[in-house]
Amino acid sequence: MKKSLLVLIFLLSIVVSITGCSNQTNLNSRIQTLENENKELYMKLDQVNTVSMLFQDYKDKQRLVLKESQIYVLPIQGLVQLRPIEPNTVIQVLDAAQCQDQQLWLYVSIPVYDTPINFKGWIPESETIKLTKDNIKQVQGDVYLKEGTPIYEVIGFNDISSSTSTKITNEIRGRILKREGSFVNLMSPGGRDFWVDEKYLIFPKVE
Repeated sequence: MKKSLLVLIFLLSIVVSITGCSNQTNLNSRIQTLENENKELYMKLDQVNTVSMLFQDYKDKQRLVLKESQIYVLPIQGLVQLRPIEPNTVIQVLDAAQCQDQQLWLYVSIPVYDTPINFKGWIPESETIKLTKDNIKQVQGDVYLKEGTPIYEVIGFNDISSSTSTKITNEIRGRILKREGSFVNLMSPGGRDFWVDEKYLIFPKVE
């Protein structure tokens, strides 16, 4: 009986020892992670304090963003992200500057369809391309509809055939969500979405 008790105590001491080592390893790993994060934070803070922008003239007044991207509060990648930019979006160029990372950054305005906050910020020029006649049909936002355009405010594309169109009473801008045949599903500011024949779409003007 005493022998069994001693064996049990011995086994428990091993378990406690292993658990303690494991906890110590986890603690050391966590400390190292925090130290790395702290170092990265100081590096970014140093970038903010030493930000240098050589502003320059920029010919293009709009650019096309093909892939999902971000705008930043300052021309420092990985800093504070203001808003995502959806793929195939035309952005308006407000200014341009050569920065300390030797990249050309653009100060831009992006289309938003909900609360109009944080819609201006910085993006590397390398994440944009020139808007041309060859890529204009790739644009999903912004596109426009003239006053009087017939639209179908139905949920699904198949509901169009059994529905009656209504005409919009003012010009509307929006983003193409999906396509079905010759129709597109358009999202406009205020959360309104509807279907419209693609032939009525007005794409941004190529400079």
